[in-house]
This record gives sequence, structure tokens and C-alpha cells, in this order.
Amino acid sequence: MTKLIADIDEVLSTTRAVRFRMDLDRPVERDVIEECLRLAQQSTMGSNLEDWRFVAVTDAGTKIRIAEIYQEVWLKTVEEPLAQGEAATVTRLAPDVRDDDESKQRQKRTLRSVKYLVDRLEQVPVLVFACSAKPVPDTVLGNKASGYYGSIFPISWSFQLACRSRGLGTVMATAIVYHADKLIEVLELPEGTHPISMIPVGYSIGLNFKPAKRLPVEDILRWERWGQND
Repeated sequence: MTKLIADIDEVLSTTRAVRFRMDLDRPVERDVIEECLRLAQQSTMGSNLEDWRFVAVTDAGTKIRIAEIYQEVWLKTVEEPLAQGEAATVTRLAPDVRDDDESKQRQKRTLRSVKYLVDRLEQVPVLVFACSAKPVPDTVLGNKASGYYGSIFPISWSFQLACRSRGLGTVMATAIVYHADKLIEVLELPEGTHPISMIPVGYSIGLNFKPAKRLPVEDILRWERWGQND
């Protein structure tokens, strides 16, 4: 398929989380998904082993089952904790705790956008699940943890970039693995394979996405060591 956006800098700076602007009525061709994943396979991988596994779901019945899981995750991890004032969730997600009005409004839009997807997930043309066949690390930091996540997330992001260049919108929806056990059953994953993220895919409505506002590089970068800022 001919790329619609060939400039790599534009692809890197304008690949946004697409929810509102995902075309839920236009089918996505199987060969486009395969082409994007084939390109993404060139990404880095831990231990030089292709322990990544992907499941692309288009079946209506299966998508309904997945949507029910996603709705339950939203309820248990976002809606109910925010309504109950659960401290950790409020600090992480509540718009009102953000520092300035612009940040508050941006967080409100993000929550509305996520809820929009939650309510319509079964309508998304393709749900792609990025999974890992590596043994699950014992700790979240150090030891084998970096290699575990350092394989699946690079290929997932490369896949999203390839999709963007071809006019497709995506979003990395990691929250759904809150119910990983249910996903394993629905996707019929082999023993030892675990879902890490869901990537809904559909053609984007328009291509005119812009770079998002981010912190100045000076705020996130130090040379030589963090204590030095010269």
C-alpha cells in the first residue's frame, strides 16, 4: 500500500492517540495490518528473540466480548475509584488536581475520549493485541523486566507509526490487561503467552494531526548525570 505520509519526522511527531477521529464504519484491509506488522518486526527485541505474538480481532462476536471486558475495566479502575475519591486514582486521573486550567481541560478531553472508545469498542474495525511469550519477570524493575517490556513496546509503537503513515489511527490501550486472565481465554492464547496491550485500529478521519504539547527538552534531559544542569 502506498504511504500517505512519507516524512518520518511528521510521522514521529503527529502519531496521536486516535479515538474520536477513528472511522468506525470503514473496514481495514487485512493486508494493511500485515504490512504494518511486517515493518514493525524490524524493531529492537530483547535477547534477539522474537517472543512477541499478535492477535488481530475482526469477528463481531469476539469484539463484543472484549468490549464487555473493557467496560468492566473502565468501571473498576476509573469510574468507581474517581467517584469514591480513591486517592491514587484521583492523583493520577482527576482533571481538578492538575496544575493549571489548560492541563485540567486537556485531562477532561482525555477522559471523554477514553470513555468514547469504551462505549464503542466493538465497532472498531480491528483490535490488535500485542502479547509476549517471554516468562513473566519476578520484579517490575531490574533483572529481566526491562527485556520483557523492551521487546513488546518497541514493536507495538513501530506498528502504530506504520499505521499512521498509511492513514490509520491507533491508540495504545494498556488498561484492558487489568483482566488479562479473561483476555487469555477470549483470545485462546497458548500457555505462557500474556497480553500486554490492545491497539484498536481504524482509518483516521483526516490526516491533519499536530504535535502535542510536551515539556521542554531541558526539563527532561540532563547531560552526564542528573545533578548537573550545565
